[in-house]
Amino acid sequence: MSNELPEEFQYLVLFAALSGRPFTKSAPELAIKLTVAEIDRLVAETGLLDVTRKGKSRSLSANESTRQWVEANLNVELTGKNKAVLSILHLIRAKTAAFLKTRRLSLSDFLEPAELTAVDGSNPAEQVRRGYLGLSGGSYGARVLLKDLRKRLSLDRETQDAAFLDLIRSGEADFYPEDDPMSRDEEDERAALVLADRRRHIVYLHAEPRT
Repeated sequence: MSNELPEEFQYLVLFAALSGRPFTKSAPELAIKLTVAEIDRLVAETGLLDVTRKGKSRSLSANESTRQWVEANLNVELTGKNKAVLSILHLIRAKTAAFLKTRRLSLSDFLEPAELTAVDGSNPAEQVRRGYLGLSGGSYGARVLLKDLRKRLSLDRETQDAAFLDLIRSGEADFYPEDDPMSRDEEDERAALVLADRRRHIVYLHAEPRT
């Protein structure tokens, strides 16, 4: 792997981005040789993981910087005998299988991308889907903040909202408010979609239209 970050920390970043869920340094899936102090220092220096501290325990999770780093370093080599390597490979396999299923692609289609028809990125609904999957780690049915999704769309606000409404009408999307005022900020409020006089801050997309 690259020399920009310690190998063990890169494993943590890869695992966080792929798993899409919080985990602890002592998670059974991993065997990382980093001290709590080293993790705290690297998190503070790089911003590549979000961390919740409780005494000597650490709960780690991905943020947008995590995903951006992974996207820019997809060619890193998974070397060594660390248990995290197998966990990462298993996650890649599972995510690949889920991606093929939701996009209705065969393995041959995936292995021969030149045969595929390019996705029209100018299609608003398709942009929303791609932006959502980029934030959710490739999974449908995941909780995504609307403020994060809007940042991924090269569409004006009116076109974004029209695409959201189309996805709602087709049964492909649900939008919910964040009812806890301590869990939302001004950016959440600015990004909110107003439906039935309620501000919606959270979006879930579905692989199949809901009836």
